[in-house]
Amino acid sequence: MTSLKNSQYQTLWQLLVRSFKITYPGLKDKIINSLFWAVLNIIVCAFVLPSMGMDKNFGAFMVATMPISCAFFTSINSIYALLTDVSSDGSNLQYELTLPLPQWLAFAKYAFENTYQALCVSLLILPVGKLLLWNQFCLEHFSFLKFYFLLTIASLFFGFFSIFIASITKDMYSGLDNIWTRIVFPMWFLGGFQFSWKTVYQISPTLAYINLLNPLTYALEGGRAASLNPSQSLPYWLCIGALMLFTILFGYLGIQNLKKRLDCI
Repeated sequence: MTSLKNSQYQTLWQLLVRSFKITYPGLKDKIINSLFWAVLNIIVCAFVLPSMGMDKNFGAFMVATMPISCAFFTSINSIYALLTDVSSDGSNLQYELTLPLPQWLAFAKYAFENTYQALCVSLLILPVGKLLLWNQFCLEHFSFLKFYFLLTIASLFFGFFSIFIASITKDMYSGLDNIWTRIVFPMWFLGGFQFSWKTVYQISPTLAYINLLNPLTYALEGGRAASLNPSQSLPYWLCIGALMLFTILFGYLGIQNLKKRLDCI
């Protein structure tokens, strides 16, 4: 039994290594694009909007959430490989299902691929933000270990959420557009990219509690809890626990949907 499990893990590792070698050439551009997007946001939020009456700390507030947002969109944008396999003849996926791997692990491999891509493109955003803002981004409350642990857990959730999104997307064109407009964008826009959960609670407690059903709320709040004054955010470990639960939930749903869609035995 132990040797079988070791063989399965070795197979999974080799598939991930192969995937990394394939995606590596384009990873550099993704990192540059994410930093370009982040720098433009920082300039606007930290130096332009305050001149129009926005809080002068808004730039630091945004820097704490931008790595999470980049990881989220990178992972969602990476579902095309899985969608191609599911929507066409699925030759690559069908081949992987014949390998000495449990079926669920063959699908989970796509989640792990999206996880490391999300991490790669988001790791440098906060250091670059600190360099741009300098004294505007105070490190008094910043915890390196907490922030990057949260980013890792969030990226893992995004990876499994992405295969759930792929499992409910009917096709590469109109279906994907509908998913983006009706699910992905509302989750991000209402999840607290530009505002905190406590701000929503002050306006409408009911709306704030409804927003606790949004996994992005915990990812973004957790990033701020590890970077800024934690009293202004949801508790850090609550965010970690919620993200783990959502990872299990959407991972299970996504894998089950894909099994049904491909008629796996």
